[in-house]
Amino acid sequence: MFKSLMLGLLSCFLIFGLTWAEDKPTEESQVKEKIIAVIDAQLEAFQSGDAEKAYSFATPGIQRQFPNSAIFMQMVMNGYNVLRQPTQVEYRDLRDHFGVKVQLVQLTDLNGFTFQAFYQMEQQNSGEWRIGGCMIQQVDQDKI
Repeated sequence: MFKSLMLGLLSCFLIFGLTWAEDKPTEESQVKEKIIAVIDAQLEAFQSGDAEKAYSFATPGIQRQFPNSAIFMQMVMNGYNVLRQPTQVEYRDLRDHFGVKVQLVQLTDLNGFTFQAFYQMEQQNSGEWRIGGCMIQQVDQDKI
């Protein structure tokens, strides 16, 4: 009788414990949510043509390279045009590359071409995340 009661209590504990563990967000998932929010906000700023806002999501290092929002937007138009008007955005893995967070994002442009973006993210002293760089490569080059 005691053994059956203990097995029943243990089973209940395991079921409720596993359910609670699934509901509780991990630190990594919370970081990913914050990073995605920053990238989303910058993409929205690009789409609406708000250069100042888009520029505000860049790290101080990027802002030193491109000393104002007009120069920054010119760089985006010349080399990162898919970011200005993607028709589809899909967030993939958040990776840790030698201590640097890299968010993988798949984007589709107006012509239907698919690109993989690797966003290097940097956490500032204030705790906020900013974009420290972005590398883009075309995924479906056989469409050309």
